[in-house]
Amino acid sequence: MIKYLPYVVPIISLIGLIYLFLRYINLFLKINKLEDEFASIVNHTFRTPITRILWIAKELDNRDLSQEERSTYVQNINNATDRILGIVDIIAGIKKISDISGYYFEAISLREIVEKSMVNYREKIKEKNISFSVSPFHGIPLLSVDLKKITFVINALIENAVCYTPNNGRIVIDCIADNKNLTFYVGDSGIGLTSLDKLRIFSRFYRNKKAVLMNTDGMGLCLYLSKKIVKRHHGKIYAKSEGVDKGSTFFVKLPFKK
Repeated sequence: MIKYLPYVVPIISLIGLIYLFLRYINLFLKINKLEDEFASIVNHTFRTPITRILWIAKELDNRDLSQEERSTYVQNINNATDRILGIVDIIAGIKKISDISGYYFEAISLREIVEKSMVNYREKIKEKNISFSVSPFHGIPLLSVDLKKITFVINALIENAVCYTPNNGRIVIDCIADNKNLTFYVGDSGIGLTSLDKLRIFSRFYRNKKAVLMNTDGMGLCLYLSKKIVKRHHGKIYAKSEGVDKGSTFFVKLPFKK
């Protein structure tokens, strides 16, 4: 055995180098794949609202438009602009979301955030004839959170419910509390989740095929960032679904004391 030792050591070293090389190649391919995917998503997501703004701006030149029609067009421009700013905030805030020093905690009413969020999706809800039920949140105390970041989470959950719920569907928003935690949830009758979806739904860039078909503007980042935000609040975010086309419910569980 000893006589083969001079050959064994170089072979082991060579195997180690090959392993490291393959690991490097694998990592390189993953990074480039993510970069290409991210560039494609951002390009498409920016292009859609900008194109919409340009189209509406041309329509506003039409002198035959009524005041009500003009107001609607202006509101649509504002919505598209907010969409672009939201994308910028997502991209610019990825690092900040992970940095706990960038969080400012204050006592807020979750119901007020929900009411403001619903205004953004009122037109889409009406267009799809969605039955929208929101609890009055009676007896729910104020919660100490970062207002801007928790608003981002709630907006993401409501937007997903509206986007992935078909015409004449339903959405339910409610909140329950015990002595230690508050649990906010958004339930819908939409496309539902598979077992794989439930495992990967909060992963970066993850979107299932049905979601991509229903909403081509999605980036696959909102739920990923929502999980990071909720984690920084010492909370938990998770989803439940009975399967494809059976709807889904997203839960955010937050402690009363951070």
